[in-house]
Amino acid sequence: MILVIAIILASRPIEARLWRAGRLSDHQVTALVIGRFPAIVGLFAVFAGASLPMIVLLVGVALVPSLLFYRFALGVVRENAPTPRP
Repeated sequence: MILVIAIILASRPIEARLWRAGRLSDHQVTALVIGRFPAIVGLFAVFAGASLPMIVLLVGVALVPSLLFYRFALGVVRENAPTPRP
C-alpha cells in the first residue's frame, strides 16, 4: 500500500516534465493533480477494509472539493504554462 501511494505522489515530477514538453494538456495535468487526493482516499479505504458502499462514499466526498477547485487549479496551471520556444 505504501508503495502504491508513493508512486502516486512521486509521479508528479514526471507529469510536470511531460506537461512542459507539450505531451500533456493543461486539462490533463489539472485532472491528474486534482484526482490525486480522491485516489489516495480510495486506496486507504480499500486497504483499511472498508465496505464497497463506504469506499464509494469516501471517494465521492473526496471528489467534491476537487471538482469545486478544478477551475481554480486550471487557472494556476495555465498561469504557469511554459512559453513556447521559437
